[in-house]
Amino acid sequence: MISFAIYRLPDTDTCVKICSDSMPQRLSSYAELEDKRGFVFAPFCLDSDSLLVICPDKIEVTKCDEIGNADEETDLNVSYDREAYRKDFECFHSKLLDGSFDKLVLSRHISVDADFEKQSMALFMKACRMYPHQFVALVSTPESGTWLMSTPEVLIEKDSELSKWHTMALAGTMKTPGPWSDKNQKEQKYVADYIRRCLEMFSNDIEASDPHVTTAANLFHLRTDFYFSMRDEKLLGKMIDELHPTPAVCGIPKEAARSFILSNEHSRRHYYSGFCGPLNYSGTTHLYVSLRCMQIERSCCRLYAGGGLLPDSDEAHEWLETEYKLNTMLDVLR
Repeated sequence: MISFAIYRLPDTDTCVKICSDSMPQRLSSYAELEDKRGFVFAPFCLDSDSLLVICPDKIEVTKCDEIGNADEETDLNVSYDREAYRKDFECFHSKLLDGSFDKLVLSRHISVDADFEKQSMALFMKACRMYPHQFVALVSTPESGTWLMSTPEVLIEKDSELSKWHTMALAGTMKTPGPWSDKNQKEQKYVADYIRRCLEMFSNDIEASDPHVTTAANLFHLRTDFYFSMRDEKLLGKMIDELHPTPAVCGIPKEAARSFILSNEHSRRHYYSGFCGPLNYSGTTHLYVSLRCMQIERSCCRLYAGGGLLPDSDEAHEWLETEYKLNTMLDVLR
């Protein structure tokens, strides 16, 4: 086994492991996903990392409780660069204030010094137990390395027994369910409006919910659900290209924001804020945005988080929001 992905869909107790005896397929564009089958692992940007598909040479389906448990709680040695974030914030915020962008998403990472590589499957199981309502996945390939995530955000999905596709606008973050600030509501509306515009390119039948509060781990978010039919399902890859990256992880306008992020964030995102999940497996597709994630390396884990910035954003508040989000994976390591 050279590459594998194991995942558990939200509110289920079944884990699916997709294994491959070969290197993952390396694609040059999202359009190439249209006729592929397997587990997709996509980066934030194709210019810096590869779009990978793990072919299903072997598929194992098990109950989650049949997988081993993680070790007992441990003390963690965490390192981060507060000053680097402050400089990034000033750089990003200045471009919002001068009108260059309507929104930008700023990310950062922390490093946890420890050898968790041999415990990756147990950490996956722990995340499944801790976060039963989120998509949990462990992905490992020679090219990407090993990544673990527990993410609440659907990019695009469809079950075999359903006629419509589903996606969501998820933005705005609080420790309590309300009241929601103008900044959070505006941030969520940017994402919802963007997704609707993308869907209208491929569908004449779009249903959208009102914005509502949803939970992910110990945080609250604003969410709008979209259900739609596609005029031509062969254009799935092109739709993904339009959607990704949404303003929930990138900014507005999209291409300029992505280029700015790549040039100005202190650390590369790699597969953080990309997307992953099963594609055309048993007639279903479940692709999720790769949030609340970490890269598991030989001597450390690198954890990622980000937040949306608007002209009225406050640096201390945004830093605290990333702290809350980082705790999702830190609690798995503890």
